[in-house]
Amino acid sequence: MYRKYGGDVQFYIVYIREAHSTDERQVRANARQEISVMQPTTFGERVNVAQHMCHKLEISIPTLIDGIDNAVGTAYSSSPDRLYLIGRSGKIVYKGDRGPSGFRPAELETAIKEELAN
Repeated sequence: MYRKYGGDVQFYIVYIREAHSTDERQVRANARQEISVMQPTTFGERVNVAQHMCHKLEISIPTLIDGIDNAVGTAYSSSPDRLYLIGRSGKIVYKGDRGPSGFRPAELETAIKEELAN
């Protein structure tokens, strides 16, 4: 979707509080893949974890990092993940359900098409 609409829509990942840190809520899949991340306690640590994630997953979408106060994650109720589309008006035109079960890229793509058609 980023490659398809990136010329018309600005895409960002916002890295928020670590959902599956080893000191809070480690998941078996991460353990099997030897992913071991402690919950960052400073902004610098959060930046390092986000950079490592982007490198390991080969993410090319620009990534923003929520402050250690988690203001963005809280304001957008985005934990563990959520898709949003902000329209030309500056208002939210699409708000997906919380992931992973509510992570529906096809719905976002429909909203993008509708916004671009207007």
